[in-house]
Amino acid sequence: MAMMSTEIIGREPELGAIDEFLALLPRGSAGLTIAGETGLGKTTLWQAAVWRGGERCSHVLSHRAVEAESALSMVGLADVLAGVLEETLPELAAPRRHALQVALLIEEPGAQPPDARAIGFAVLDVLRALARAGPVLIAIDDVQWLDESSAAALDFAIRRLSDEPIGLFCAVRDAPATYTAGDVRGWIGQELSTHIELGPLDPRALHHLVGSRLSIELSRPELLYLHDVTAGNPLFALELVRELERAGSRPTPEAPLQVPSSLGRLLSRRLARLPDAAWDVLLAAAALAQPAPEVLIAAFGDASRVTAALEAAAAEDIVTVDDQRVRFTHPLLASLCYGQAPPWRRREVHARLALAVGESEQHARHLALAAAAPDAGVAATLDLATASAAARGATTAAASLAELAAALTPPDVLRARWKRLLRAADLHRLAGDRARAGRILGDLVERVPGGAERADVLFALATVRHADVPTITSLCERALEQVPDDDERFARIVAFLSWMRLLRGDVVGALADARAGLVRAERVGDPELVARAIARVAMAETWALDMTPGLVERGVEIEIELGGRLEFHESPLVALGRRLICLGEFDRARDVLHKTAEKARAAGDEGTRGHVLFHLILVDWFAGRWTNALETADAAMELAEQLDDDQYRGMVLHARAIVEAHMGREAAARAHAAEADAMARSAGDEIFPIWNAGILGHLDLARGDVDVASRRLGELPGRLLEIGWHDPADPLWGDAIEALVATDDFVLARAYLERYADMAERSASAWVLAIAGRCQGLLAAADGDLSEALAAFDAALADHARTAAPFERARTLLVAGAVRRRARQKRPAREALGQALAIFEELGAALWADRARSELARISGRRTTGAVLTEAEVRVASLAVAGKSNKEIAAALVISIHTVEAHLTRVYRKLEIRSRSELAASGHPELKM
Repeated sequence: MAMMSTEIIGREPELGAIDEFLALLPRGSAGLTIAGETGLGKTTLWQAAVWRGGERCSHVLSHRAVEAESALSMVGLADVLAGVLEETLPELAAPRRHALQVALLIEEPGAQPPDARAIGFAVLDVLRALARAGPVLIAIDDVQWLDESSAAALDFAIRRLSDEPIGLFCAVRDAPATYTAGDVRGWIGQELSTHIELGPLDPRALHHLVGSRLSIELSRPELLYLHDVTAGNPLFALELVRELERAGSRPTPEAPLQVPSSLGRLLSRRLARLPDAAWDVLLAAAALAQPAPEVLIAAFGDASRVTAALEAAAAEDIVTVDDQRVRFTHPLLASLCYGQAPPWRRREVHARLALAVGESEQHARHLALAAAAPDAGVAATLDLATASAAARGATTAAASLAELAAALTPPDVLRARWKRLLRAADLHRLAGDRARAGRILGDLVERVPGGAERADVLFALATVRHADVPTITSLCERALEQVPDDDERFARIVAFLSWMRLLRGDVVGALADARAGLVRAERVGDPELVARAIARVAMAETWALDMTPGLVERGVEIEIELGGRLEFHESPLVALGRRLICLGEFDRARDVLHKTAEKARAAGDEGTRGHVLFHLILVDWFAGRWTNALETADAAMELAEQLDDDQYRGMVLHARAIVEAHMGREAAARAHAAEADAMARSAGDEIFPIWNAGILGHLDLARGDVDVASRRLGELPGRLLEIGWHDPADPLWGDAIEALVATDDFVLARAYLERYADMAERSASAWVLAIAGRCQGLLAAADGDLSEALAAFDAALADHARTAAPFERARTLLVAGAVRRRARQKRPAREALGQALAIFEELGAALWADRARSELARISGRRTTGAVLTEAEVRVASLAVAGKSNKEIAAALVISIHTVEAHLTRVYRKLEIRSRSELAASGHPELKM
């Protein structure tokens, strides 16, 4: 590769940072961002990074963003991938390859537009394929002008990198724009990224710079003055000295210079020296996303005129022409050239360009910018361009085109304007800009008349979900009032409304709405509408414990036949997975949810995948796979941050807090439950605050603080009953009844048990029947009827044997052992308590293990050191004694490092030691020394 022709002056620390960044790449992903005001040399450093990266990396993927391209779609991504598509496309899975090729205008879109996430996954696959050959550098200059579609695809892919040797280097201007330096750092991750704020040059460096680029020699006073008036900005300084050279004057304080107040004014002087004949050509270049000489010649029909204009601009160091591309030497020059032109002149140039460009989106955009007044024909052309952009997954560009179409709609066709604005809002929602969608709809709702138009806008406002649950509920109700006899609209709106009612805790109302929506959907007969309605009904029926036999299974069949992708709350498959959890069929639930998650991952549907991950946390918690549950919670939390969805983040925090509470990690569980509670309350959610309070009550109960637990838990089942929430899988029922029995509140405990036992019988869930049996035994024991209590415990243990819920089984063994101890049945008591202790320790339920040890200590002759190790603990501890690291143990046993750490913690506690050296010296007979 050729050496850089220009010496870089005064940027040694930044060049050192670039070298350090490149040196990190063979070890994994890394990021470097250089930011600063215009003229400080960011592009020069970017070019240095590209050149140095070419010497150290297998591939350098680069793009120089410009302001004119920021409104278009996938321009940046096309540049970044331009040189590697031929070698990587064959390696991609067919759906992802097609999505990427459609996005980059290589293939025509099919019936369905590619999902933006599928495009992101395709980019991720390309990067990983390239990384197998060695380090890969992605370098983007002026990233603030990177078009949003490209930014979204790169953001999606780069955030999912782990240990791949891929680096992201960006130069960013400190100016309002779509992507800021902080956003870019988030792509790689704060801990793996370095951010450098580029400062001014010092006087020494400035002197070297001016002396190397210009013929003028400055004295030290002149240099210090120049440094003072330019604040060390190298571009300001060079431009100012050029003007001084031209005028034959010197920079002195005695003869104050008319220094421009902004770089724009300074650069305007350079533009002003252009001949009049060059201005239109340069204006056209500034207006183009990808200015090329052939396009400019087509626009003006005069090759000699275009050539002369570009040569004049190049002589003034305004543009360069390379690789058949016209580039402004600084992006601000293009902005100034365009901004200084009067509106009529800009319209005239756009009209020329509309005839010269071939791509439909650019053609439509130039037509729109050439229009001086509303034009129905141009608006119709923009509609086609909107559909084209949306079809290839460029929803941001499509939304912008839809807004342009609305703005150019003649005032005598208001309904067409409303329809285009509604389309724009929906596209902004899909692109993730809910605030902008909400602003459009908020203005529109006051303008449209009653009936279908008003209903559509109100419902669109609701689906944007840019408000709390009560407000969204009200919007749906107002929309329904507008279309009482429109079955298709009514079905869509009322189904969504049922979800909002569930979040507000109105199970009865949610079920009524969901069933009403299904009736209307059946009338319409559209299979997709029916499947969505069935999903809503199935979810509400699960919470109401009022299931229609075969309904959710029918919905699953329809969803499979559709072959498309339904969002999580409209998917019968997701509804089936959640119902299986309630029924205690954890293995089947996990299988259904895992398949749904993989399907969502392949399609790039992160919203659905996120909510499936939430339910997978619950499945693994119920089934005693707590380490897996926490690992899934980590993945879900990362996704919540990426989606910027606080409501979902609160759900994940709640699920994590449940697992942490059962493991006895009190501080973390209380903190996460409190944070989840605050998020739920701010959204107007009525259910999660009850569940979060249940987590705190469980901790109180596990610690033995039964009075506190009873006060906290005692009201919660009643609150659930008030709203009609009949979820037998809810753990707070068993906790509340146990706490009430422990504080002698038998009346309320019996009332709750009667309702809970009824739910258990109706659900036929083995593990719920087991918990109800345990509660019956507790009440019988409190009444002094130990025989009845033991019979209830035995029946409960028989139910436990029919399902995989080890924690609840251990709790039943614990209370059964305690009652047997009171009945002086020492051996059975010891056996039950020993089994409970082993399960609690295997799970990592520290507080409950302490309770089991305490009960064992009350039985004479019982050794309480807990020195009996499980098979898994023996395997891990033996490898630790053999000198293996945690990472090596995890690899040997095919488990996670977190699992290794958990096993060793329990071993240390049982053997009453604190280190590996003590473990080796313990001489425990089960360990292989």
